[in-house]
Amino acid sequence: MVTMLGLEALKSGEWLEVGVVTAPDAEFSDGIQQLLVHKGPEWALHMRAALLGETDSLETRFYIGVLEGAPVANVMTVEYRGVGILGHVFTRPEHRRKGICQSILRRLMEDFRQRGGSVLLLGTGFESPAYWIYHSFGFRSLKGGFMRYGPPGAEAFESRWLAADTVHVSPLEWRHWPLLALLGAQSDGERLRSAAWRLFGIGSLETPVVRTLAAQLEGKGTNGVVLEGERGAVVGCATLHPTGGGMNGWPGVHLLDLFTHPDFTAHYSELLGGLEWPSGKIIAYVDTEAPEKAAALESHGFEREGTLRGFLRSGAEPQDVWLYGRVVN
Repeated sequence: MVTMLGLEALKSGEWLEVGVVTAPDAEFSDGIQQLLVHKGPEWALHMRAALLGETDSLETRFYIGVLEGAPVANVMTVEYRGVGILGHVFTRPEHRRKGICQSILRRLMEDFRQRGGSVLLLGTGFESPAYWIYHSFGFRSLKGGFMRYGPPGAEAFESRWLAADTVHVSPLEWRHWPLLALLGAQSDGERLRSAAWRLFGIGSLETPVVRTLAAQLEGKGTNGVVLEGERGAVVGCATLHPTGGGMNGWPGVHLLDLFTHPDFTAHYSELLGGLEWPSGKIIAYVDTEAPEKAAALESHGFEREGTLRGFLRSGAEPQDVWLYGRVVN
């Protein structure tokens, strides 16, 4: 479905048509994919699947700038229940420095607010020109170039979103992508959250999650589950990643990661119970300040096989990490 959002006057004197293509939309599929052909394979997989209507309940929108009938720029959002990621910001080189990006963002942000959106997350270079453009639209840094936007009046969103008397485990799906990004944006909790996703404390999960979803869709041995609250928030996650073959891989070995919001550490065991266990060796790195996680692993047959001294070096001081292992026959 295509919705025209209006005309914007550019620095060049041209008028830019701004519209939004809401997936699925087969008519505009080729044009969007050609405009964003430089994106990597996992992004291409998502765009193709979204435009064909194959990304479950995930909402994918392509905000397009059009000059003389041809699309020249794009900004994409992926959203679910008012939580989104903003990305794929691109203008064709011959049309840059005309103010096209700001024009599209102005229409996008207005549309997001009118639809009742609560949170948008993005990643960019810290204090780069793009960073200050996003800053002018209300985005603020969470950590370096990892930024967050919440519309006026959304201050109490997180406390309402996370309030849950009951939780349940669900298979990892496309709709969880922005919700996991929000979980990764919470500042409290353990430092070592996901070794495979390189999530050490607060961080952006935009790229790691789409890669995991693409690998899962392609049947590459990756599987994951999430812990959902009664309002739809993702408050925990567990994933299994094959470490692969070749010179740098360990055939038959899978890496297990699991982390939750600090208020839901009592549910680690439920997450573990929802995974599909492959045969072979399973290893897990555990923050030494996460005893609840260690206890849950031990209740599922894992044993502590060692302590890696000063292994985690993402913070001010090196931190020890426990190595847990289990063999599944």
